[in-house]
Amino acid sequence: MNKKQNHYFLIGICGISMSGLAKILQKQGHIVSGSDLKKCEIEKVESKIGHETKNIIKNIDEIIYTSAVEDKKSPGYIEIQKANELGIKTTKRSKFIGRMMNEKIGIAVTGMHGKTTTSTMISLILEKAGFDPTCLIGTEVREWKSNARFGRTKYFVVEACEYDRQMLDLRPKIALITNMEEEHLDTYKNGMKDIRQAFKKFVKLLPKNGLLVLCKDDKNVASLTKYAKCKVKYYSYKEPWPGLKLKIPGIYNLQNATGAARLCHEIGVSSDIIKKTLNNFDGAGRRCEILGEKNKVLVIDDYGHHPTEIKATLKGIKEKYPKKRLIVVYQPHQQQRTKLLFDKFVTSFDVADKIIMNKVYLIAGREKDTGENLAKKLSQKIKDRGNDIQYFDEYNEILKYLKKISKPNDLILTMGATDIFKVAKKYLNE
Repeated sequence: MNKKQNHYFLIGICGISMSGLAKILQKQGHIVSGSDLKKCEIEKVESKIGHETKNIIKNIDEIIYTSAVEDKKSPGYIEIQKANELGIKTTKRSKFIGRMMNEKIGIAVTGMHGKTTTSTMISLILEKAGFDPTCLIGTEVREWKSNARFGRTKYFVVEACEYDRQMLDLRPKIALITNMEEEHLDTYKNGMKDIRQAFKKFVKLLPKNGLLVLCKDDKNVASLTKYAKCKVKYYSYKEPWPGLKLKIPGIYNLQNATGAARLCHEIGVSSDIIKKTLNNFDGAGRRCEILGEKNKVLVIDDYGHHPTEIKATLKGIKEKYPKKRLIVVYQPHQQQRTKLLFDKFVTSFDVADKIIMNKVYLIAGREKDTGENLAKKLSQKIKDRGNDIQYFDEYNEILKYLKKISKPNDLILTMGATDIFKVAKKYLNE
């Protein structure tokens, strides 16, 4: 990256990855500003609410935008148009991060599930080992109270999103792939065929002197070995890293920890530091995060929004808290995902004792309400299986119902890639 001070303007600055990028750029000494439909507070960064052409001024050196803004129907697209009129360079977020990686020893963690937890684990291990990495994570890391960390060395850990094939814009030297399955089918319209092809291309991006760490529990991931020109290492929950005694529940977290351990050990971190860091790890933000307890009711929040994630999380929680009544509050994320994976969602909640379903969360700029009320249909199908489920349109209705039915020794779990966690926090605070 250019060493002079630049002025970067981020369209969609409040998004989890964009806000992290803003923090890193600001720490590098650049001027950073941006816009979004919502309000967010980032230290020393001016964030405007709403997308308007007047936000784009001549002294901006470069515009960085998210995938959602590429759509001409997106509210933020008018700012890209204005930048083009003024001759200001515009760059997609993932391509910009790829440029940053060119100057770093990039470590990219990708896959359909487990990216956030695994990349957080890797980041904390490297930090504890004195590697002083720069990190860009898809959640708030409790130890930093931030989703980003600015380091002084060449190590750069990035949670690499597979949506819109964004991981193909990155240029890592080291990569870890957690799993592959049907997800983001608006991007991968031919399902697994397109997904396999995209990950094959990603593996081929790694240099000969690089490192690829693969989860061999997933046959699709393990099959990528033949496309790698660099060193390949494997991990499996069936062969957990020696000495792990995790605080967080679930086989999937043992799998994530083992992958993080394998990668860090390969680049020179001692097994003692790896074990100590992972055994003290109490989870990434919104990943089985314990929010608190009220009247002997334990409240946990989780980001899971794919059938596989939901099943694995509920199973892990039931194993850790077998005597508690599990009440799951779920908000579906995105109409297309809910529709395309509908049948899989129907069977995802079977271990829950009680389920509360909220309406589908619509992604601004990417979809409009089709009027199908998929969440209500999903609720009925789940009920037809004999599950105890209630549907509510609004958060305040859910909160009222929770207050009515909850009792000592219950466990309330809010789930979804939305702000459904607000229900849990209100329950605890009111």
